[in-house]
Amino acid sequence: MELTQKEKAEALEHAVINCSVEELSKLYDKLGYVEMSAPALGLACRFRGLDMVKILVKKGATFDFPSTQESEILYGCYIGQKYANYRTNYALYLLKVFRGELKGACCLTGMKFTKNRKREAGKPLSFLADKERVTVLEYLIAQKEKLSFQPEEMLFYAICAKDAVIFEELRRHGVTLSDRRVHTMTEGSVTISDGYWYEFCALTGKLADKNYLDVMQQLALEIDEKPFYYTEKMFDVTKKRFQDLEVFEYFLVHFRQDKMKKYQIIRDLIDDDILEALPIIERVGWFSVPKKRDEIIEYASENKKTEALAWLLDYKNRTADFAAEREKADKKMMRELNKNISPNSVEALKKIWSYKKREDGTLVITNYKGTHTEVTVPEKIGRSTVTAIKDGALAGSSGKAGIITYTSWEQEQQHRTIKKITLPETVQSIGAGAFMSMKALREINIPQGVEEIAAFIFYECGSLKRLTIPESVKEIGEYAFTDCRNLEEVYISEGVLKIGQRAFSDCPKLVIYCPEGSEIESYCKKNNLSFQNCDKEKADTMEESIYK
Repeated sequence: MELTQKEKAEALEHAVINCSVEELSKLYDKLGYVEMSAPALGLACRFRGLDMVKILVKKGATFDFPSTQESEILYGCYIGQKYANYRTNYALYLLKVFRGELKGACCLTGMKFTKNRKREAGKPLSFLADKERVTVLEYLIAQKEKLSFQPEEMLFYAICAKDAVIFEELRRHGVTLSDRRVHTMTEGSVTISDGYWYEFCALTGKLADKNYLDVMQQLALEIDEKPFYYTEKMFDVTKKRFQDLEVFEYFLVHFRQDKMKKYQIIRDLIDDDILEALPIIERVGWFSVPKKRDEIIEYASENKKTEALAWLLDYKNRTADFAAEREKADKKMMRELNKNISPNSVEALKKIWSYKKREDGTLVITNYKGTHTEVTVPEKIGRSTVTAIKDGALAGSSGKAGIITYTSWEQEQQHRTIKKITLPETVQSIGAGAFMSMKALREINIPQGVEEIAAFIFYECGSLKRLTIPESVKEIGEYAFTDCRNLEEVYISEGVLKIGQRAFSDCPKLVIYCPEGSEIESYCKKNNLSFQNCDKEKADTMEESIYK
């Protein structure tokens, strides 16, 4: 009776641990093609050495394997179902990693990093000596194309595992981190479903405290001392180490400060009574803005943080030019008194909208700072036309799906109360997650001219009921309407040519109205979504009903 592929894989792993090279060679000939030879090859790298590795490779073993759900179920590995650029990497068995170490790496799923391996007879196998591991590594590098071996990935994990032997050997061969790794660590995720940034946060967050600085300093060298990318998630996984002031200072110097919510970080330090960090904050100049400095003093006072308050008041007395600050405040007050501010003046709009000027002179909205629950985005601010809404600009939460927002926690909470948004017809693009997690949002229009309904744009908008997507839209991004549980009607024209994964998942009440024979009709049938065929007249009627 012929063995199944799973039985072949198990037999090969058993032979690597229990048989001689000659016995394994004969067995492999009997087995024939083994689709999942990667675990056996990895174990040979960890416990048996070069001779066993060579015979496996000669017979056809490789670190590659089928990226199918069946493989994941059969072999207990990871095939990148959540993050498409990650799979279990059995070559990493070569690293000096043992049980419980190198946490946070998706590519270790299904692997057991033990120091010894029991055998049916004789002494257990021990983890290879450093000299033997170097010999195996040299062979893997020489055969990398044939084996689907990625030395640049091995380098990254060797740094995280503090495996100096493997690291030095890879560097001796001229191996450097991949461009993808460097870009991710310095610029963030390439796509929303990119696992590299997620893993970097997880790995660094779970490093042992004693290893954190060594690992981060080595990674900094590998990226030529460029600053690491910063997100709130990275802050959350690192702040637990800030009692070690050396870690805190390293974090401030080596992560991009332009992305940091500086005064929220200061408030967190005061809340956690990490007062020794305040002189470091002074050195990097975060107290240099008098208004912000006084806000922090007020915060410490209101929260009865007396030691922090004493330090802050002493700092102010040491550094403040009181006469200059008073003169500046007086001038500002006079300007305000002398202005006849209309609701549409630049000064008034700046108070409720954050925006940036684009290269073509138009504006992109980055944040809503107002308090209204019915919001009208201005067509112009001053002489410049508003043509775009930034990623996460009105989102009700930050950090989800890799969306970076420019909002405070208080602003995010206010965004969750907004019920209606009116966009001007000048808007041509709306960024990913622009309105995600706006729990109260019921009404919104998409201007004619917008070509893409971006990824996660209405993710978790649980009050949204109906929407008309204009004819100009060519693409609907992944997870665009996910978890819109009260969404009942969406009209989509035949202009839509591409629809991302799970764009309409978890919308139990939804009926999609679309032209007969269109791409969206085909998509609905394929994904078991409720739909009805609909002409332009019906779409116009739907659009009018939205604002009744």
